[in-house]
Amino acid sequence: MSNILKPKKLPRPVISIGNLSVGGTGKTPLTIYTAKKLIQTGFNVCVLSRGYKRKSDETLIVSDGNDIYVDWSYSGDEPYLIAKNGIPVVVSKSRYEGGIKALEFMEVDIFILDDGFQHFQLYRDIDIVTVDATKPFWNDRLLPEGRLREPRMFYKYADVIVVNKLFSLKKQEIKKVVDRLKKLDKPFFLSSESVETVTDGYTEYPIEFLKGKKVGVFSGLANNQQFFNTVKDLSERFNFQVIEFVSFPDHYNYTDLKFNKTPDLWLTTEKDLIKIKENTNIFALKYTLDLDPEYLNILIERLK
Repeated sequence: MSNILKPKKLPRPVISIGNLSVGGTGKTPLTIYTAKKLIQTGFNVCVLSRGYKRKSDETLIVSDGNDIYVDWSYSGDEPYLIAKNGIPVVVSKSRYEGGIKALEFMEVDIFILDDGFQHFQLYRDIDIVTVDATKPFWNDRLLPEGRLREPRMFYKYADVIVVNKLFSLKKQEIKKVVDRLKKLDKPFFLSSESVETVTDGYTEYPIEFLKGKKVGVFSGLANNQQFFNTVKDLSERFNFQVIEFVSFPDHYNYTDLKFNKTPDLWLTTEKDLIKIKENTNIFALKYTLDLDPEYLNILIERLK
């Protein structure tokens, strides 16, 4: 039995980025950030993903970091978005098989496992757990009463904790989060998140581009309301008017996109934008995050 449960080990180090709960906790932005930082440091990085809700079942090279070889529908929306950022990506039901195929195709020093905290079949050298500051796991419950995939105590298996969505909290609420994190006795980092530009998929424009416009907003995320709240905040800061919010299911494919109103433009997320073929007057917020440099130092030191 022990041989059956023993995880397979790739011949390169593996960093897993995952979470304890369902829904958006910022895994994909953190995966992009981590991969880019490691690449800038000189490492050859490849992201391994399951490719949730993709058309294909086989192991696929999505990108080698320069070229993208498949449509988003065959890779899954999140792997495709990662690839759009110039990061090598492979999708496979078996991350081990995906890693082996990647090594046959390209140079890899480090693998990053996207949404890998529950993927016990593959050995990980570092486990990073992301936390939504507005709904931290210590205030949550197991499914179906809450959003937790696993018991709260499973945080003990994490090597590093990264907290996102802090922009939604007041200073006193952030202090409570930090006080609780200190008790967990794990290295933790608070991400600094920003939205400074919008993109039509090809060109970026400063956020001031929205000033004075009537804007419709839509998304297909695990937590659409959180995105809507972000746009509401931006509309007050940059003086544009939101005339409609439209909510779609998570990973919606947008084969039939119809709206009732006609604003000056529509605003969505990058993950949604890549799935819209006829992009007429639709823009996405360009969301970025940053972390203390010690985050990267810890990863590199542990990999040694």
